[in-house]
Order: sequence, then structure tokens, then C-alpha cells
Amino acid sequence: MSSSTLVRICKMRVWVVTVGLLLAAAVAISALVRTGAPRAFVGGGVVFLGYLAVQSWRSGGRFEAQDHDGRPLSEQDPPEIRQALLQVCQAAGEPVPAVTAVRLDVPGMTAGYSDGEPMVAVDPRLLVVVGSEGLQALFAHELGHFGTDISTDAIREYLPQTVGFAVFWLVALAGSGPTVATAGSALYIALAPVRTQYALAARGILSLGVEPLALAVSRCANRQEEYLADAYAAEIVSSAQLADALYHIAAIATGDNEEDVAGPVPWEADRSLLFSLFATHPSIEHRGETLDCELPEWVRPYQPHRTEQQSSG
Repeated sequence: MSSSTLVRICKMRVWVVTVGLLLAAAVAISALVRTGAPRAFVGGGVVFLGYLAVQSWRSGGRFEAQDHDGRPLSEQDPPEIRQALLQVCQAAGEPVPAVTAVRLDVPGMTAGYSDGEPMVAVDPRLLVVVGSEGLQALFAHELGHFGTDISTDAIREYLPQTVGFAVFWLVALAGSGPTVATAGSALYIALAPVRTQYALAARGILSLGVEPLALAVSRCANRQEEYLADAYAAEIVSSAQLADALYHIAAIATGDNEEDVAGPVPWEADRSLLFSLFATHPSIEHRGETLDCELPEWVRPYQPHRTEQQSSG
């Protein structure tokens, strides 16, 4: 499949998912009103979630950096970091975004906006992991996220919770007294912004599995956006250079890495269907295949992704 065809398919999937979830949320909101939910309550909720989505789009990068003790990149940080970014931006013909130094669980980087201005947050330890060429490849990938990716992410961010709450209302709260309806609504709304697995499980039970289903659909779009960013990067650096950097991060990544801020899924991560449904990033092997790259030479002796097969054999 050619790169241009892949890009068109991925973009189409992202918008199909985003528009589909928007329509589902619109139907859910309409159902809330028809079954007795106070219009002021519903309207206020829509306005509030819309405000959060806009803030996530315009300043989500800054919020992410603040969560990881972000600070401006300084002279104490390796100069290779800024040099790599400058080289990539020059090659791409793009303005240089602001750079913030953060400390992540796994050395990596992430892109977003701060008051509408592009910014990249990078863990300075990443230079040791991937080298200067790897930094260039990863910066190129992050530049690929600027544009529609971040805005569609923001649109989808609270749609699964919206649909899930509507189901909870219809099943458990519609027709109940004001005390029960208020208490139940407050419970779900309090859990809505919480991203832990326990909160997702609780909301999944309350929504009869509808919210996790909507989240899985949304995460599918997230994975398509990663393919799009990889394709963008491959126009600036070589595909092999990008794949090598991704494998270096995957080699040191451990645990669930729930938000996948480092990018690649760890070598030893669960490859079950459940994991693949909710992962925000495709597995490194699928990304390598899409980039049409073989395993880097240094990776081959380790046979990543085969630990489970070897232990069961």
C-alpha cells in the first residue's frame, strides 16, 4: 500500500470514528432530555464538556507537561535536543515549537498546544536511549500530530463518558425521584474525569459496558493518528531511522504505560485482544510493518514479542 493511500485511509477512519461518536453523543443527549433530565442540567453539562474539550485542544500540551513537572529547556540540558528539533523543523519547513523538559515514567516525548501555540515536551534522558538521529525521528513524528490530530482527540475525549452516562440514566435513573437521580448523576460525573482502570471499570458496570465500547472505538482512531504521524515523519527522516528509535524506546518501556506517552508499546506488554482494544498506540511490530521496515539488526537476537510463545512452548 502506498503512503498516500495509507494516509487517506487513516484520515477517513479517524473522521468516521469522530463523527460517529459525535452522533452517538447527540442521540444520547436527546434521550436524556426526552426521559425527564432537566434541560438546564443537560445544557450545562454540554457546555461544560465543550469547554473542557476546547481547553484540551488549546492547552492540553501544557497541562500534560505540568503533570510531569515540566520546565523550559535550559542550557543545562543536552544541546543535541534543541539541535535535533531545529534540523527537523528546517527539513519539514515548519516553525519551531516551544520545548519543555519533563520527566516521564519512560523517556519519551509528546506534542500538544499551550494557549493555541505548538509545544513539544521531551524527557532529556531520551537522548541517551535513542541518540541524536533517533531524536530527529521522534521530533518528526511529534510534528506530525500538529493539525487535525490534536483537535479530533479533544473532540472525542469526553464522548464515551457522555454516551455511558446516558445509558446509566436510561437504565437506572430515569423516572426515579430527584434525590436518587441527583445522587446517581453526581456519582457518574465525579468518576467521569478519572482515568484509572478502576474508574473505567466502575463506569463500565454502571453503563452496562457501553462506555468501554465507545472508548475502544475512540482508541481505534488514536491508533490511526499514530500511523498518520509515522507517515509524516517518514517524509522527513528515513523509515528505518524512525523504526529504530521506536524500538529503542519499546526495549526499555515496562508496565502498562497506560497513556502510552512514550509511544511504542513495551516489548513485554500484553498483546491480548483486550489490550489491543484500549491501547492508544499500535504495537511496535505493526508500526514497523506499516513503515515497511524489517527488524533493526540489533533487535533480532532478542526476538521481541515472542516471550509468551517461548514460555508456553
